[in-house]
Amino acid sequence: MTHKAEMAESWAFRSRGLVGAVIGIAFGILVITSAPLIPAGGWTQLSLEILGWLTFFAGATMRFWSTLYIGGRKTMVVVCEGPYSICRNPLYVGTFLVAISTALLLRSLTFALAILLGGAFYALATVPAEERYLSKTLGEAYDRYCRRVPRFWPRLSSYYTPAEVVVNIRALRREWLRASRWVLIPILVNMAGRWRVEAWWPHWLTLP
Repeated sequence: MTHKAEMAESWAFRSRGLVGAVIGIAFGILVITSAPLIPAGGWTQLSLEILGWLTFFAGATMRFWSTLYIGGRKTMVVVCEGPYSICRNPLYVGTFLVAISTALLLRSLTFALAILLGGAFYALATVPAEERYLSKTLGEAYDRYCRRVPRFWPRLSSYYTPAEVVVNIRALRREWLRASRWVLIPILVNMAGRWRVEAWWPHWLTLP
């Protein structure tokens, strides 16, 4: 059995997206039907709202930047320039930042913990399996890259980029279309965060 087939047969790998969605939806319902502990209209709310939007744009930028370098080439060559020179999974780092921005906009520690739980499951189910596959596909060059570059936490001192980068326009277009849909996430979450403080909104729980 090939390693790709093993990944496809792994329950955790096949269900990683579904598990993350279930965790997000379940905790999201709990959070938006609870009264926020941080009142509306103060500096704390404004600060978290600004931080939430900045985190969202940082995550979206990281994903777009990463696609410039790796779009369409992931299983063909070892990409070790640009964002891939500072961490091995910048696309996932960008996705995590987009996700955590929702917890900031909701002003919810509970939802932040849910994001951490779902993100940990997704990372454990996906990244080691992908790295084993890339190691078998790309060989020693990829193994050397893994020993040199951290998996998630960026090491800014190792940043490197060539003077020119070949860009896959088709992959970039797909990422742009995906990002255009993602921008709805903080807008809707921000609206839900504002509705939570209204008297007419259901407040069935009290969660941090």
